[in-house]
Amino acid sequence: MTETPVPVAVIGVGNMGANHARVYDELPESELVEFVEPNATRARELEAEYGISVHETVDDISRATAATVAVPNNHHREIAERCLTAGLDILVEKPLATTIADAESIVETAEANDAILQVGHIERFNPVVQSLKEILEDEEVIALEAHRLGPFNQHLSEMSVVFDLMIHDIDIIDWLVDGDIEHLNALGTTPRSEQVDHAVLQLKYGNDVLGIITASHVTHGKIRTLQVTTRDAYIEVDYQDQSIVLQRRGIEETTTLLNQSGYRTETATESPYIQTREPLKNELEHFLECVSTHETPRVSGADGVRAVALTNDVADRILSTESSEMCQTTGDKTHETS
Repeated sequence: MTETPVPVAVIGVGNMGANHARVYDELPESELVEFVEPNATRARELEAEYGISVHETVDDISRATAATVAVPNNHHREIAERCLTAGLDILVEKPLATTIADAESIVETAEANDAILQVGHIERFNPVVQSLKEILEDEEVIALEAHRLGPFNQHLSEMSVVFDLMIHDIDIIDWLVDGDIEHLNALGTTPRSEQVDHAVLQLKYGNDVLGIITASHVTHGKIRTLQVTTRDAYIEVDYQDQSIVLQRRGIEETTTLLNQSGYRTETATESPYIQTREPLKNELEHFLECVSTHETPRVSGADGVRAVALTNDVADRILSTESSEMCQTTGDKTHETS
């Protein structure tokens, strides 16, 4: 815990930025001192709610020494680099950027200014993920399968589900497996918008661990789960409930009953205790601690770059598959016509 509250700003106070503002305002380790929000209506709401300065641009920040950058993804590089060169330590909401070049540039700018750069991959700070990481240290992992599904909202129509939802599980699985990817296959479809609304990703790592991720903007319910198959157990994780159910094989034996042989198995089910807490509070506490101690964050700029690279690879594979299918369809129609 930091001894002196860190003066912080929130830049971009939409849905996610508003959550950061709420948590900063609650944490004793921080003092929320400024906002940057160009929308005049939203600015007036913030002034009424928090009673602190609301600026139109980051150039007007004068009191904060650290900030959350929660602006639209395509503005991450511009805003992040302006903050870093102005001497601010920053937490950039995921994705770090939309392109690898932009993400790498942000990291280079942070290094050049000796600044703290943390990337907002919030599920890394979910208590259930931390517990799972410890459990898997003693397990031989065979496969991981994630589902991150939710209903369609109009504001999602301009964002691919790959960058909005799938990136969370790409980061988590890649972090848990900690190996090189040998094979990647991705498919997507656009049933509700011009962007990819539903996508499926298959991964194979060099250590033969498999990863499967399904992400969707078009399901009726909100689902956030991860299933892990190991040599000795099957583990079900629910991110929302912050719960883990672990099934292990128990007794296996051949038995004799009424002069007939049979095979009997027993399964032992465990539900490890999880000390539940809002992941965002864990994430921002960690960021404030890193700012105070100048230590490298748990989710570093390098981690953010890797997530951006993998997510772009997935998006490119989906696009190339769609293009190939379109060419094939066009070719078939041309053949039929001739």
